[in-house]
Amino acid sequence: MVVNNLYFVADDPIVSIIETNPVIDPVENKIVAETNQDVQLTCVVENKPLNSQVQWKGLIKRNGSTTVVPISTATRSYDSFKYMVDTPAPTSWRLRIQNIQVTDEGTYVCEVQTMVQTYASSSADMLIVEKPQIADLATSSDVTKSVGESLTLQCAASGRPTPLVKWTRMAGELMPSGGRELLEPSLTILLLQPQHAGIYKCSASNSAGYDSRDIQLTINYPPVLFSANPVVQQAVGYVKELVCDIKGYPTPSADDVTWTKQGASVLLGGHIYIRNIPGASSKITSILVFWGVRESDYGEYTCGAKNDKGSSSIKFVLQRSAVATEDRTNQIRAGASILAVNIATVVMVLSVCLLQRFG
Repeated sequence: MVVNNLYFVADDPIVSIIETNPVIDPVENKIVAETNQDVQLTCVVENKPLNSQVQWKGLIKRNGSTTVVPISTATRSYDSFKYMVDTPAPTSWRLRIQNIQVTDEGTYVCEVQTMVQTYASSSADMLIVEKPQIADLATSSDVTKSVGESLTLQCAASGRPTPLVKWTRMAGELMPSGGRELLEPSLTILLLQPQHAGIYKCSASNSAGYDSRDIQLTINYPPVLFSANPVVQQAVGYVKELVCDIKGYPTPSADDVTWTKQGASVLLGGHIYIRNIPGASSKITSILVFWGVRESDYGEYTCGAKNDKGSSSIKFVLQRSAVATEDRTNQIRAGASILAVNIATVVMVLSVCLLQRFG
């Protein structure tokens, strides 16, 4: 019971702790206070004997035992740096405990002496809590590893009650071991893979609050190349692209990406050129564009990429088709050769018309 009142007949004193700040928690049935804040308790004494003074004392729990700590008599505090007492009303004695700490947890008693060794009193229990705090020096920071290595991330947190520590990934990605979260202070990943890279959130929570840290895991790995359409077809004179998607870290630069045909570099210029498009998540897309396929363009091509961790390549085949096919924008577009033919045809028709008109 938080408040224990001793009631007396007739004019005997009645002591009550009527107000606290913070208020008494209905679940804990105690004053729940956070460290470093001030706490107030207001005690009302009715029928106080004229020659008796109101006193505050603390029954403080230390090292498994209870210590009686005298706090005040009337408005005189025995430790003015820690405790202050005032009288907001003639029958009220308000205790302020400043900068509360875990060592202040216990029971606080307001009492008045009625007879020798007899007191009327009221008491309130106090529970001290601390918001979780993640210790930066003992918690892992951003880290870079190589594919195939192992890793353990640590999350060190303090708080009262002991906080719940868990790991999650940004955007709700799955944890390496499966699931959306891991309820452990340490996270171990064996045989790191590219998909393990990203931001991991270490969080700590209890009834007093919450704290978190984000840790960036970077994984170095050689380029991985892939394509949705390694074999493409197009008719002579129409636009077609070979699309090479590349992932790797460090991300290959445009100079680290090559296109070859039968072992020789593709001759760029004119109707053939390369577009390199940087993407997210260590990705780059390299596109070999034929702006009007020619007969000599058909054959096998190789897209290659390298970084500090290695190199890789993927093969493409450009085949002739009887009819024009769509390009990567889902359009059928004529290239430079068709355009040149069309312009020549238009010029020829105009010349004939002019000769007929003025001939």
